[in-house]
Amino acid sequence: MNKKSFRILTVIFLLSLAFNLYLGFSSPYLNNADSYFNIRIIDNIKNTGLPITYDELSYGGRPVITEPLFHYLFALLSFIPYYFKIFPAILISSLVIIVYFISKEIINDETSSLLTSLLSGFVPIYSNVLINQFTPYSLVLPLMAFIILCFMKLENKKYLIWFLASSFLLAFIHTSSFLLLFILLFYILLMNSEDMQITKLKRETLVFTFFLILFINLLVFRKVFLQYGFDTIYGNNPVKHTFDVLKNIYIIGIIPLFLGITGLYQGFFRLKKEPIILISSMILSIFLLLLLNLLDISTGLLFLSFGLVVASSLTIRNFFVYLEKTKFNHLRKFAISLFIFFIIMLLIIPAYFNYNKEFNNLDDFHWFKANSGYSDVILTPLSYGHIVTYFSDRKNVIDGNFFLAPDPDKRYYDVNLIYSGWSYNKALELLHEYDVKYIYIGEDVKKLYNIQDLKYIQDGTCIRKIKESIYEVIC
Repeated sequence: MNKKSFRILTVIFLLSLAFNLYLGFSSPYLNNADSYFNIRIIDNIKNTGLPITYDELSYGGRPVITEPLFHYLFALLSFIPYYFKIFPAILISSLVIIVYFISKEIINDETSSLLTSLLSGFVPIYSNVLINQFTPYSLVLPLMAFIILCFMKLENKKYLIWFLASSFLLAFIHTSSFLLLFILLFYILLMNSEDMQITKLKRETLVFTFFLILFINLLVFRKVFLQYGFDTIYGNNPVKHTFDVLKNIYIIGIIPLFLGITGLYQGFFRLKKEPIILISSMILSIFLLLLLNLLDISTGLLFLSFGLVVASSLTIRNFFVYLEKTKFNHLRKFAISLFIFFIIMLLIIPAYFNYNKEFNNLDDFHWFKANSGYSDVILTPLSYGHIVTYFSDRKNVIDGNFFLAPDPDKRYYDVNLIYSGWSYNKALELLHEYDVKYIYIGEDVKKLYNIQDLKYIQDGTCIRKIKESIYEVIC
């Protein structure tokens, strides 16, 4: 990398970081309830040295299984104010650097690699899944990208060591390590289908990595596998998402989608280079997992967008190669400027408007902590479960941690029935079943269920309003 490219790449990184931090600090709260569960684990590590293994507040009390490395790493950084906003933003922005080197490895072109790097810094789905969220994915995605880069350069001993070390760490950070296994398996299948030889070093590394990740996950999640068996891959998740094609095209980004698919076609069917086969394996394996409903939509689209961004480098490079062969080569700088304009219009602006503040006012949950008993159970929708445990320090009925949770399907259905149902007797029966003391029904909850209030509230005397958005169960 020459000095000019280094300066440009630094500017791209800083622009991406400034954008992520601006959105992150535009809200006083993190943008996902699960983020607060991760902070609770870190607080527990700081107090006891260990992660939470039994959560007496979640589902009224249940065992918890987590991959602790993410939380231990951030526990070391927790002395820095707003560590849960600053460091995830830095990690997300680091993708522009990793994508630059991956693109350089594939196409060996400075201009195209820098433009691809710019492309990777402003993908709209980041606003949904990563920005202002304290989630392992902010570390997992850059680490996965780094692993792919290392695998491309595996013949270099330094990168071999980094690949093995990163794969080992990934297995202790998140279950996305299973996704790496699928990508590598697809890589083997595609290489064999194209009669391309895999070097002995890569074959041995692939076999070792496969069993290493599998062993670590079986070790960490042995109780989960014993309880759920093959159904573990579905995550015990009661929420069923629909695949909205237009919405998903929007959050992936029109530019990465169009350029990525074009680059995938050009690379896989024409060039057939090993690095391109690896990126193709990533895109195709994720797409297959999404079709089979074996991968959460948001997670799948996050990794899919990364693969499409990298594949876009081929389309960008081929465009400039074609431009050099025409009479319009003198318009190269104009073409670069036009490309940057499209990134601003079709990526940066959609990424900005795609960001929604999920929580605007959580004062009621501070009220719960000050005015309710420690053993009281607070009913909220699923998306507020970890808000109850973090801000109120009270028991919830349901939250997003589904592994080993007691019957989350039934609880999810019952919670929805209490909020949207018509029967007072049935609602009271369920409230007693879960020992609920308070019901939270803020404006956002009303919008979620498309209601103005609890429909049966006038039918009995056991549920009374004590605040505008809080009901108390008194009998």
